[in-house]
Amino acid sequence: MATREELSAQASACNDAESYAALAKQAAAEPADLDYAKELLAKGESNCSFPAHYVAVAEGYVAVGDKDKAAALYDEAANACFDAKEKAETGYSIAKFLGDRDKGRALLEEAISETTNTTELLSYAGYVQDALQDNALANKLFSKVTANCKSIADYQKLATDIKNSGNPTTALMVFKKAAPSSSETADVVSFAQGLKDLFGDDKEVAATLGDAESNCMFPAQFVTLAGGFMNLLGDKAKAEDLLEQGKNFAMSGEENLDLATGYASLLGDQATAKDMYGIALNEFSGKEDLLKLASAVAANMDDKTIAGKAYDKLASKLSTPSDLAMLAKAVNDNLGDKDRVASIYAAAESKATNAAALVSLAGEVNTNLQDPAKTNALYAKAVDACKVYTDATSILEALAKNPADAALAATSLQKALELTETNAQVLDVAQRAQKLTPGDNTVVIQALDKAEANVSSLDEMRKLANASKQLLADDAERNDRIGAKLAKREASQARYTEFQNQEKTLTRPNQFIALAGAVVEELEDTSYASQLLTTAEEKMQEAGTFSFAAYQPLIVSVGNLVKDKAWLARLLDLAANNSNTFAQVRNLGETVSKQLSDTEFGKTWTQQFYAAQLEKLDSSNASTFEYNKLAKAVKEHLDDDAQAQTILDKGEAKAQNHFHFAYMAELAQKWGNSSKAESLYAKATAACQDASQQRELADLMRKAGVVSTLAQTATQSQGGKGTYW
Repeated sequence: MATREELSAQASACNDAESYAALAKQAAAEPADLDYAKELLAKGESNCSFPAHYVAVAEGYVAVGDKDKAAALYDEAANACFDAKEKAETGYSIAKFLGDRDKGRALLEEAISETTNTTELLSYAGYVQDALQDNALANKLFSKVTANCKSIADYQKLATDIKNSGNPTTALMVFKKAAPSSSETADVVSFAQGLKDLFGDDKEVAATLGDAESNCMFPAQFVTLAGGFMNLLGDKAKAEDLLEQGKNFAMSGEENLDLATGYASLLGDQATAKDMYGIALNEFSGKEDLLKLASAVAANMDDKTIAGKAYDKLASKLSTPSDLAMLAKAVNDNLGDKDRVASIYAAAESKATNAAALVSLAGEVNTNLQDPAKTNALYAKAVDACKVYTDATSILEALAKNPADAALAATSLQKALELTETNAQVLDVAQRAQKLTPGDNTVVIQALDKAEANVSSLDEMRKLANASKQLLADDAERNDRIGAKLAKREASQARYTEFQNQEKTLTRPNQFIALAGAVVEELEDTSYASQLLTTAEEKMQEAGTFSFAAYQPLIVSVGNLVKDKAWLARLLDLAANNSNTFAQVRNLGETVSKQLSDTEFGKTWTQQFYAAQLEKLDSSNASTFEYNKLAKAVKEHLDDDAQAQTILDKGEAKAQNHFHFAYMAELAQKWGNSSKAESLYAKATAACQDASQQRELADLMRKAGVVSTLAQTATQSQGGKGTYW
């Protein structure tokens, strides 16, 4: 205690209810000066204005034994309470110091019902447990606060917040609610870690870990618990004891793996660990087990031999590119053996057959081997494997992330352009090309050309115009041309709409061909015409058989309307391959040579076509008449006297009777080669075996308008009557 004289100096410094009450409690301490204590409390009471003031003075009156006065002041405090915190603190004091638990409970329950703040609720739970001794209500409050805690980590976070707010006792109470079953070894160690981190109580940590030992049944549990003793308490002896106990339970490869890792990582006993890793290696055959073993060895052992053996064992069991790439990455990460990694990637490459697998593999090789040559080779192989546009764009996206080889970039862009199906994709290739091949506009130009040829709407034309201006701003001729097309398209949009509505009603190939002609004639839009002709061809293909009569209008339209040489050549090759009779050969030759607007192309192609037909005749022991028919077609369609005569000469060499020579002579006569005609008629005459054949020849010559002594004689001898072949 302190005397009045000793406390007087402090009393002169008091200026509020709480300081007077605190000093009064000192005066009331044994041997007490209760009169002086009451004087101080009276002064404190005169300074009361808030609940906390009345509570402080009331606790002072309890200390000097005047509970009636204290009760009156508590009533004042209760009446002055405004918020939950004031009610809780007042209720706690009434129950704790005045001993009126009913009145204190009422205020505490009222405060609890008004509070949602976690920290405050926990404080109130402490008040309930301390002042009311009501564990059920306290636990109810703790449960309310911890309702969202699902794990030890959740409880630890909450306890940390409570501790940081200045309430370590409550924090410990909350965290202990996370205490797991002693059979859940991993959770026990996590809980012990929390005790260590939050409260630094090694005794509590040791007790927690010790309680779990009797429940360990599997090597993994012993290893985990040993880790707890070693890492939290530095108890190596206990860790060794637990691992030795674990050995008695090690039966499988996985259990030997667990123990080996424990010996290596906790005790640094690599010799024991090596033996147990070796046992695991012999027993393991599954992918996940072998990967786990290799990773553990690589992480914990100086000698990585067993890890290498595990990877080799696993490599023999893998068959997909993705699995092998995964293995290569693991080997690279854990062993850093580049030669082994390269060998595994080579095996993966041999099994990669599609673009996606090759692109993925190229990325892995680039990351783990930093081998540009090999990476580019894989991307090049992926380009060849591309089947659809997205295959190609996956390569372009990969190349965009790293400096790309110019030739590879160009090849990849060309493949992407080849696989485009819409103008949006074509323009996308153009944009990518500008970024991947700066300074080289080759693919940009090709893409814009293709887009221009395939425009199907006003929106596409506008997008093309914008792309052209952006990508080839210096190409005035192109931009002017596309700009003019755009202006015409905008001006003719109503007519386009009419054509497009008409297109929706068409069903037959010839209808689409006719509409294509109207589009070119009226709008001069070969792009739209190309789309219509493409639809016509698709409908012809749906028939499943080739008919030159059906394809002939398409061939002429492709050649004359849209002037697409590549497309025309493909159609002509198709027709040529399906020309199985001479009538079909002749019709095709006549169409190409006579009906295409590009006469030079038509003549050149027909010459080559008829030359191919001649080669077929030469190789098939053809008859004179077959050569004669081909010679006649060459003369009529190409006006090529020399070629026609060459073919006729081949037919002459095959001639066997007067009919053969007479027909060839008639052709020579028609072509103005009278000397050749006379020679052939002479051979025809010589071929006659009797008078009947002579009369037949004479009649043929007369019909051909040939006047000769032989003809006159023959006519007289057979009465003007002949026989026709």
